[in-house]
Amino acid sequence: TLIDREFGRNPEIRNGISAYAGMLADWEQTGDGAALLDALLDLAAANYRKAGQQDAKFYVFSDGAANFLFDIVRERVVLVWGESRPAAPNSRDNAYHSGFPAAGADLDKGHAWSHAQGGHEGGPNYFRQARRLNQARSNNGKLWRAIETYMAANAGISAFVRLVYEKNYKDDRPSEVEYGILSETGQFRVVLFPNH
Repeated sequence: TLIDREFGRNPEIRNGISAYAGMLADWEQTGDGAALLDALLDLAAANYRKAGQQDAKFYVFSDGAANFLFDIVRERVVLVWGESRPAAPNSRDNAYHSGFPAAGADLDKGHAWSHAQGGHEGGPNYFRQARRLNQARSNNGKLWRAIETYMAANAGISAFVRLVYEKNYKDDRPSEVEYGILSETGQFRVVLFPNH
């Protein structure tokens, strides 16, 4: 796959599959999607707490397009997950997307769950994303965009995006972004992208 090829030639990205091997093996044996989701949420919360956010208070909700694991103490998203679905043509609100608040120098208001794969504009779906990653201005960005394009073209693909914050990091800009995809053929891939 494209992801596997990039692992072999792009030293900036990392393969994150090993963290999920046990839960994936359990899911393959049982087919229990609810147990897989519970394990994913538990792992994301545990990793977030290990990064120095022991006092995190999590809230799980849906905005109708994707689902969110949200830290209400720091008011930031930890994990977004769902299934891709088609977006109506010409439904992206470009004026809203490019407006206030600005993300910062060399940053965009990136979508954790892209509009093209069914994500909503604004709110918790936005995060401060390195422009070179969001706009396909690097090899990392081209792979990110290829994943989003694949998700948009294939409704019903299960995936997650985990926003990774450095230890004791108080800002809302993640240092890494982890994209996990379970393809229609059952292949599971996890890519860790630097967000700088």
